[in-house]
Amino acid sequence: MGRQNYMTITVSDTVQDIFNEFVSEKGITKTSALNDILEMYMLAKDEELYLKLKKKYLYVAEVKNMIADRDEFQINDTDFIFMKLGISISSGTTLDGEETIKVYVADEAKRGFTWFSTQSLFFGMSDNRVKQYNDKIKSGDRVRILFAINNENYDNEIAFSADVEEIFSAKTPQPCPDGFNYPTEFHGERARIWVKLSNIKPETQITAEMLQITSTGRSLKQTICDSQYHFGYVSFKD
Repeated sequence: MGRQNYMTITVSDTVQDIFNEFVSEKGITKTSALNDILEMYMLAKDEELYLKLKKKYLYVAEVKNMIADRDEFQINDTDFIFMKLGISISSGTTLDGEETIKVYVADEAKRGFTWFSTQSLFFGMSDNRVKQYNDKIKSGDRVRILFAINNENYDNEIAFSADVEEIFSAKTPQPCPDGFNYPTEFHGERARIWVKLSNIKPETQITAEMLQITSTGRSLKQTICDSQYHFGYVSFKD
């Protein structure tokens, strides 16, 4: 079995010898030279496809969405917080998104709420946005979060929703701001964003196809199918 990130190329002895001497005299590594060769080959064959794939693997679209979300301060009444649930580890057990949300449903049943955490935003949620959400909740307005899942039951689709009771965010990972009022399976976890949830339930009215990323107008369904959006802010399409 080949090692990850290693590639075997068969060339003639003459080409191999020339290449060895060439990189030696130029003072460059074979790895660096071969990277350049591969990139030039793909550019020569199909520049458009190469640049499209490079953007994909550098997560350019995801970074653009994250920056746009942080710059978009004003919360609209039609906005939802959005989270795509992936694989998580609970007490050494691997859980998919559907299994993870069931853990939170069970924990909510104990006290009427639970705290959900995520590391999806590298610098956390902006202070301005946290204040707007918390002020909105305190004034009696409803704030909701939508959860998308991609497994055999849900094809990158909105699967669950919940009411948001409070939001806490910091620039570095922090423990839960409310003691151990979150699933025991995740006790000890630290995260940049903590969201207090209630009324977690299956979502049957809203689909990913109905939504767009608020800051960019991009289709949510298409974006999450491309695995380029995991946490942010969405609204109904215009």
